[in-house]
Amino acid sequence: MTGRAPAAAAAPALTREALPLEFAGLDGGSAELTWGQRFVWDILEALAPDNHYISLRLRVHLQPDVTRERVLGALHALVARHEVLRTRFPVGADGEPRQLCDGAGELPVEIVGTVPGRVRRIAEQDEQRLWHQPFAHGSEWPLRASVIVAEGRPRQVVFVFSHLAVDAWGCTVLRGEFLDLLRDGHAKPASAGWQSRARAAYEGSAPARKANDASLAYWRRMLESAPQTAFPNLPTAGETPLFPGVGLQSTALAAAARAVAVRLRVSPAAAVLAALSTAIGIRTGTDAVPLVLAAGNRFTAADSASVGTFYQGAPALVRLDADSLARTVKAAHQASALAYLRGQSDPRDVARLVAETTSARGVAVGLLSTVNVAPEPGTAGLPPALGAAELRELTESTQLSDLEGRDKEQLKLYFHVKALRSRAVIELFSDSRLLDAASARKLLAGLEIVLIELFETGDLTRDRVAELVGVGPLAEPEHKVVVDHCRIDLDAVRAMLAGLPETVACEVFVDHPENGPSRLVGYLVTAPRTTPEQLHTALLGRLDGNLTMTPHWYVLCHDAPTRPDSRAGWERQAVILQGSGRPGGLAAAAGPAPSTDARLGA
Repeated sequence: MTGRAPAAAAAPALTREALPLEFAGLDGGSAELTWGQRFVWDILEALAPDNHYISLRLRVHLQPDVTRERVLGALHALVARHEVLRTRFPVGADGEPRQLCDGAGELPVEIVGTVPGRVRRIAEQDEQRLWHQPFAHGSEWPLRASVIVAEGRPRQVVFVFSHLAVDAWGCTVLRGEFLDLLRDGHAKPASAGWQSRARAAYEGSAPARKANDASLAYWRRMLESAPQTAFPNLPTAGETPLFPGVGLQSTALAAAARAVAVRLRVSPAAAVLAALSTAIGIRTGTDAVPLVLAAGNRFTAADSASVGTFYQGAPALVRLDADSLARTVKAAHQASALAYLRGQSDPRDVARLVAETTSARGVAVGLLSTVNVAPEPGTAGLPPALGAAELRELTESTQLSDLEGRDKEQLKLYFHVKALRSRAVIELFSDSRLLDAASARKLLAGLEIVLIELFETGDLTRDRVAELVGVGPLAEPEHKVVVDHCRIDLDAVRAMLAGLPETVACEVFVDHPENGPSRLVGYLVTAPRTTPEQLHTALLGRLDGNLTMTPHWYVLCHDAPTRPDSRAGWERQAVILQGSGRPGGLAAAAGPAPSTDARLGA
């Protein structure tokens, strides 16, 4: 006699109810984007159409006495209170986005019914579903919500926000207000924050422009002197997906970062930043790592109480000390503090400054390696007095995981510290041509090991960090030079010159003056004839932000020498025109001694 195995029980059916929350009679109107919104808008445009990755997610677990009516009432109160949650971002005929706050409208809310044992799974699935769909910012409010219900009682609320509406700090503010409203439907925040349109108006005021000017001065200093990339190396073949993601959850890293911070009198974030930067320096063979650091820009009580997005980025240069990780930690602390204080600026002014300095310097500073340490509201308590042995015991609970990667991304590295107070929660996405998934896992796993040993021994050399992390170096160009703080591949610069349609022959050389910085000199024969200005403009569009640089001086010759690699041969050729090609600034720099028939260009 044979038996038949019982069929697997089908998963309980879900119920979904679409419920619109209606709003009317509220204040509304149009305004320019805030600086934070414009910063995020540029990111969204660069990532489109797959720009859902930067949307923010939040799940709130509900107490047993919370009713459906109280949940919907709290949601209604939040959207009515914060105009940015009922704001669309249409693009005008001039191509410029604006914020348009609606005084009336509907927020669709889904009520999802399930059974008690599946609440968490359904909430996770609903969060993924709402998050994966990019926001239609011109027609949709920047908030999606669903309520997970079991046995007639709401259990969790799932929120997904557009980054145009909130940043990580704003999410924390919203969560606190939502919980207060669940307890008391008439609860008011302790202090009022900015409304989005009022913030945009303030940013046109004299105090805001003064802060903007200070930030731009800082940006200029960085753009005029920093290396152009954190990864000046030859890329490998890459992986699929091209930009893998790795996640870390570690109480050991959080505790070690706090312990190092107390000893060195820095922030825990600076300890992590220094360890990360040292690992990048080991990977690239460099002693200074240019990064973009996220700035929360919450300086006043009104800023702290605000829901909107204040998040922006500012450049920072972390200088590495090969003999002392402790000194690197202090350097990282100083660099991050400067970036934090100068992170508030008008992105349009920054874009103009970047274009100006790129033209003058002949280098496309990449700004493509970002570190985002999410600010955590509240005051951190004193760290527990743990020894190195106890810190190592904590590493047993450390979790590494693979995250959903992507095939399109402008950045080379994105290091997101989502939490660092009691447990480190970090996500690392990297261009696998520069930092493959296996190396990224080693780097993340090695952070806690490095900081624990730093705490235990008092200091570490760069070589010791390399042993602990185990990340190998990338290849460097065969014909590399360092010019203007940038590692340059002369072969790549030569290929860039040769790739111009007008180029008949060309060569590039490095000058090392006794009383001045090194510079590149490009010799060219072109047909038809052109000018240094035209050549420079054409080359700016071909810079890769990695290993290339335009010549500081262009020499246009009648003919090429028999041996194109001979500097002496080029210097014997009749010169048609020479100059820097730059407007002002370097235009007056002394060029090579002209031969007969030479006329100075710009």
